[in-house]
Amino acid sequence: MLKNDLLLRYEHLFIIFAVENNKYLMSPRPKNIRKVNNMPSVAGFKPIASNSSRKDTIFLHFEEYEAIRLCDYEMKTQQEASVSMGVSRPTLSRIYTSARQKIAQALVRGVVIMIEGGVAYTDSEWFRCGVCGLVFNNINPTLKIRKMECPICHSNDISISNININKNEIMMKIAIPTKENVVDNHFGHCEYYTILTVGQDNQILSSETIPSPQGCGCKSNIAGELENMGVSVMLAGNMGQGALNVLTTHHIKVIRGCSGNILDVATDYLNGKLTDSGVGCSSHEHHHECHGQQS
Repeated sequence: MLKNDLLLRYEHLFIIFAVENNKYLMSPRPKNIRKVNNMPSVAGFKPIASNSSRKDTIFLHFEEYEAIRLCDYEMKTQQEASVSMGVSRPTLSRIYTSARQKIAQALVRGVVIMIEGGVAYTDSEWFRCGVCGLVFNNINPTLKIRKMECPICHSNDISISNININKNEIMMKIAIPTKENVVDNHFGHCEYYTILTVGQDNQILSSETIPSPQGCGCKSNIAGELENMGVSVMLAGNMGQGALNVLTTHHIKVIRGCSGNILDVATDYLNGKLTDSGVGCSSHEHHHECHGQQS
């Protein structure tokens, strides 16, 4: 009996060690970017006769504002709201609960509410650069939705009126896996996708962003979504054969081996300076993940 007790104790110790050690080995799962359909009309709210300082401010994230707007203003069910924001039903519930708690704290404590931050993007607001004429939505769908500058010339001369893209002038749409305005080396696990609309004169007319789906790009429906948007070219870094096959099936030409600033990469492609490297995923782990999804 004593021997069995010792073996059982050692087994429990090993399990505890393995679990604790695994916490440091596993990378955290990236947050899925949440869609905000309508931006708030104000930056925040301040109580009457409030002397609260900036440090007392409660920050309501854009996705939390959107959850309140959908559930409490438009009276949608949480299931309907989750579909609208592109998240799961449990995720929507967590966002909604967090938003209501923050609003309650602000009301009870009498402090300022600022609407900013979070992990969200919007495709409902479009902007035109007054310098170079580029039309774009939020180029980086995280943290700073309200800070807008032209992604090409970085001008702050931005307008939101009289924005219209003549569809007869569109030659092609290019998709690029993106992270912080550079080509993300992981097609299926990129931060988001940048979609560039190119005119008949080979000039970039507009730039928009869409969130990356959770999970491997081979299993998601991102290729179908891109095809429905009119994308015909994908400029990417690494990509396995499985993802390449899926994109090709959806009539999207893939150029692998791209790196650097997304607009520089797109310009090089339009000027005929880029060709497909023919090289797939370099790491064994990503190779297994992508190639293992072929059916």
